[in-house]
Amino acid sequence: MRLRHLHLPGLTPYLRASAIQDHLVRLHLDHKASPLTAPTPGPVLLTFQTLPTYTCGRREIGALSLEQKTHLRANGKAEFHEALRGGQTTFHGPGQMTAYLILSLQEHNLNTRTHVRLLEDSVIGTCADYWLEAYTTKNPGVWIGSSSDERKLASVGVHLRRHIASHGVGLNVTVELRWFDRIVACGLPEKKATSIKKEYQNMMLDKGPNAKVLGKYQPVLQFYDVSRAMRQVADSFAYQVVSRLSGVNGRVENVTEKSVWQGDGEKEDDFWL
Repeated sequence: MRLRHLHLPGLTPYLRASAIQDHLVRLHLDHKASPLTAPTPGPVLLTFQTLPTYTCGRREIGALSLEQKTHLRANGKAEFHEALRGGQTTFHGPGQMTAYLILSLQEHNLNTRTHVRLLEDSVIGTCADYWLEAYTTKNPGVWIGSSSDERKLASVGVHLRRHIASHGVGLNVTVELRWFDRIVACGLPEKKATSIKKEYQNMMLDKGPNAKVLGKYQPVLQFYDVSRAMRQVADSFAYQVVSRLSGVNGRVENVTEKSVWQGDGEKEDDFWL
């Protein structure tokens, strides 16, 4: 068994990515209902950038007021959608690698806690690939910085249905951090969001004894080519996931959208930019 990695290039509207995820979850549920007739679906990692979008977690569904939703939509510059994942309101958008890991926990000897830990450790490993020392705390997500100046680098939120996991992480790569000013990360007003690009700038400015040594060459992520940088980070994350996921023999198979989902008859122009 391999981990199939579907990376959507460019900007993908949130509802498009959600439809692909829902289809993959349905394949797992169909197999559970009819294991002798429905094919066994393997794990799929879906990575993408979406248009500016705020989503709330399942505990906040129906709880946000019209005024709050209007505020998040930023005069039509962003979308707002309710999601079934755990966690509070968060932002997804250009420059953030959103990664949905769809799999059966039972097939990979996971439970809720170890599944979330796998996602967190995979983000930490991805950051380490680019000389960033990220970590987890008692608060949700993945963080960076000193204990007195913790900055949130990635959000984590999952959904489980009959032991089928979906949703995953949002790792900030080149995202414009001003979008996070409209929300309170993890309900902690004193905490701020950051990105890989921002942390690179911090490293390059640090000339003190604790400055990071990046070697003869400067950082491998070239932020002037956002699409390439996002693909690099997505591939790094995929290999971090597969190295921790049992039953897949450490193998990643890059696949196309048509190989996992044929769509539901929508016009392509309805979803793609």
